[in-house]
Amino acid sequence: MKAFWKFFKFHLLSDLRNRRSIFWVIIFPILLLVLLVLAFSNLGMQGSMNFNVILINESGSNFDFSNKVVQVLKSMSFPNKGAVFTLTVMDPSQKSQAIEKILYGQDDILVVIPQDFDQSIARMILLSKMGLKFFPVSLETYYVPNRASSALAQGMISGLTSQINTFFSKTLGQSIKNITVNSKILGEIMGSPSYTDFVTPGILVIASFTTGLILVAPKLSFLRYGKVLKKYSTTPMSPPSFFFGFTFSRIIIMIIQYLGLAIFAVFVMEARVDIFSIQAFLYYLFSCAVYTAMGFAIGMAVSSAVAVSALSSVVNLPLEFLAGIYFPLFNLPWYIKIFVYANPLWYATNAMREFLRVSQSPTPMWMNFFVPAIWFGVSMTFALLKKSIERA
Repeated sequence: MKAFWKFFKFHLLSDLRNRRSIFWVIIFPILLLVLLVLAFSNLGMQGSMNFNVILINESGSNFDFSNKVVQVLKSMSFPNKGAVFTLTVMDPSQKSQAIEKILYGQDDILVVIPQDFDQSIARMILLSKMGLKFFPVSLETYYVPNRASSALAQGMISGLTSQINTFFSKTLGQSIKNITVNSKILGEIMGSPSYTDFVTPGILVIASFTTGLILVAPKLSFLRYGKVLKKYSTTPMSPPSFFFGFTFSRIIIMIIQYLGLAIFAVFVMEARVDIFSIQAFLYYLFSCAVYTAMGFAIGMAVSSAVAVSALSSVVNLPLEFLAGIYFPLFNLPWYIKIFVYANPLWYATNAMREFLRVSQSPTPMWMNFFVPAIWFGVSMTFALLKKSIERA
């Protein structure tokens, strides 16, 4: 225990005295948060977009009004010119599966034509001709308001009602403008989050991830290059004492990082995140262990400081941009989705946003633990095997 404490205190104090480490670990994440919020808080999404829409037609009557709605949706879907939707038609018996696909981000919005849609349209036309009062007919939509692609798709569908009304007016020779959208929210945790709310959990993730690379991999590589680790093995100090002392000193720095960045985000940048969430903090500690293990693997993979920096950059940048930290990820090609689904930062960002009460995780929570745990196991196995080979 005494040896562990010496290693812990030595490595912790050496990094806290290092100005470059303090800048990259504590100050840089705060600067990054400020710059992103200032640059993108009022970001508007323009240009052509493609939203994945699931359509379920529950109407089974002899009238043809519901098919007219399907035609309008298909006219705005690929491969038609100027299309904004990619339409998937599912059976009414698959409604629960369709809702799950929307909830977990596989598709953007579900449009349901209700069972009584055709009868309601016919009744509305009859009452309208008789000059009597009638109630509007509604299409049902299911979407996730805190996911950008889903919320934008909802806006597009709401605007679609005017085209459906126009379509009926032309085909029936009667002006009918009472088809509305009944929106049903899936997985809402907060109201519409600001960009500050959106990006804060991601900055917490990449801050600890970057620390795992900067304060673990280069230092371990330096100790190996200078044969310091071999010298430790000739002393009475056991390897576990070095390992745990070194590891916990990194995690303490990451905890300081979490507290500083979270407090700054909430009280200075006015982020609406639950910084006192015990679940978020415990998951953060879990993530710290994963990133530290990855740092060990990179540090054991190469012994040159230059090579470590290059390898860390190669690992760091792609994982950051494929984690949905800065902007929402949607409508990606399948070959990019492979890298996203294997990215531990993607799952960590999703989990932190849910635990910090920003938005619903698009991935099941068990996967947010399982995939990073695989990275932890593979990284530690590689580091230990590499170490045993060097001893031999």
